[in-house]
Amino acid sequence: MFGENGAAKALKEAKEQGLDRLSGITGHHEPDIIDAGLERYPFDHALIPVNAAATHHPRPFIPTVLPAAIAQNVGITAMKVPAYGRLFKPGVLEGMHQALGYTLSQQGVHCAIIAAETIEQLEENVQAAQSFQALDAAALAAIEQKTATAWEDNTFFRAWT
Repeated sequence: MFGENGAAKALKEAKEQGLDRLSGITGHHEPDIIDAGLERYPFDHALIPVNAAATHHPRPFIPTVLPAAIAQNVGITAMKVPAYGRLFKPGVLEGMHQALGYTLSQQGVHCAIIAAETIEQLEENVQAAQSFQALDAAALAAIEQKTATAWEDNTFFRAWT
């Protein structure tokens, strides 16, 4: 990335030539790598996993990447918000309003991408986004508590060892 003819040089040249306006970094597994990338290159944006279950992971993105992004004015798009529906299993979260509410209430998160497999899911996602209001600390803690026993089910996108 940072070699003499690496990607960082190509990104800089593309911006100088008007071919690219913004640059970004993304990753699913290691927040320290994203954090190091933000320290080493002036990215404009990062796409990272942010959900209520991921906060229980031994290497969470929220306390590692979000502060660096805020300090450097880097935009954040959250992914894996409902963990492909795994957060909606019985006894975990009630629905997208909690999953999206948790994610968008994290300081530094600007938007989220969420998949929908049906029109009903899409409509629920739109409703959750339209009615979103930032959650207070007590509501965030309650959601985190609900995901405390479900977080290990998120191994589909994170390395746990």
